[in-house]
Amino acid sequence: MEYFGYIVLSLVILLCMVLIHELGHYVAAKLLGFTVEEFSVGFGPKLISKKKKNGEVFSLRLLPLGGYCSFLGDESDDYEPPAQDTEKNRTETTEQGKGQDKEQVLAQGSDEDLLSYVMRNKAEEDKVQAVTHVQQQPREIRYDKNGNPALTFYQQKPWKRIIVLLGGVVFNFLSAIIFSLIYIWSVGCPAPLIHEVYTDPSGNPYCALQKGDVIIGVDGNDITLMNSYNDLSASFKEGQTVKFKVNRDGKIISVEAVRQRITTEADGKKTEYIGFGFVTSSTFIGANAGQAFKYCVPYTFKLSWSILGSFGQLITGRVPITSVSGPVGSIKLMADVTIADWRNILILLPLLASNLAMFNILPIPALDGAQIIFTIVEWIRKKPLKRKVQAIINAVGLITLLLFVVIVDILSFAL
Repeated sequence: MEYFGYIVLSLVILLCMVLIHELGHYVAAKLLGFTVEEFSVGFGPKLISKKKKNGEVFSLRLLPLGGYCSFLGDESDDYEPPAQDTEKNRTETTEQGKGQDKEQVLAQGSDEDLLSYVMRNKAEEDKVQAVTHVQQQPREIRYDKNGNPALTFYQQKPWKRIIVLLGGVVFNFLSAIIFSLIYIWSVGCPAPLIHEVYTDPSGNPYCALQKGDVIIGVDGNDITLMNSYNDLSASFKEGQTVKFKVNRDGKIISVEAVRQRITTEADGKKTEYIGFGFVTSSTFIGANAGQAFKYCVPYTFKLSWSILGSFGQLITGRVPITSVSGPVGSIKLMADVTIADWRNILILLPLLASNLAMFNILPIPALDGAQIIFTIVEWIRKKPLKRKVQAIINAVGLITLLLFVVIVDILSFAL
């Protein structure tokens, strides 16, 4: 039951990330005068739906694995805004038709009596109204704030559409900065805590570090969010003497250790590796407002860059596909790491926000990046790509993306 609670919490967090993304599209659209048709969290059948007076619909749908913000005419460009006085013109035309029919009947000296004329005319009116109703039913006439017929999404200028498409990415990135600020301020920077020190065959420790020491610096460089222990230790070589800055029981001291061949024994089996002879776990240091404001922006950029690097490694095959998680796998992972330590959820928030921003900016069909490219091409050519072509590309991309996500989730559970 407790694990189910963490699953629900992870699902809520994922939905919040989607909500922030779609809110970015919505805010940008409202500022630039776009007409919004529906703002939806989730896909599939509607659970809750509310329509505002201006025609906008806000929905919560059954499948909580995404969302969207749809605009007037964003699926096709065959919608033409109606004239402002359509009703008046239609009335005048009808009256003219009636007058012409009546005059024509009288002029021809038709022996059709008045009752037959009225019945025939009424039948024709009913037929016209029925056809008009069928034709107009799928489209709801929308007007802008000035009372003029609203422009469709594709009738808006290309630069405006690009800003609206970028709105979701910008909001995700800004939220990642805010989440980074909260994380650094409340948790701090991760640092290695000495958990165990190995001894050589003679019983002497391989290094002078002790259990409980916290490493806060390496060779004169303090450990920060921008200079993690892994970053600082990446260039260490065998035989190199390294000076560690250590917090030992509240005192800051300097301890030297040599990177060497370490031999350990467990369950009668010997293991050799190159290192310093200690095992670490993770702790946190330096949680304060000053460091939070100082590092929240560069830390977010660092996360985003690492995400791009991961995509590159996935494409080149350096990272196996089994290391990637779809929505289901991500929710499970979030639940697992939250159970291990509640502070992990604060680490995941900026990571998820940055991930969603970078993923959507990639030129993958059906995502924001591809739509931006379509719009830029249209801007350069002075002529839009055929909407049917775009629709086919997006449909194929969406199906491929969904299949990829399903396969990734299946592999993550099977392997």
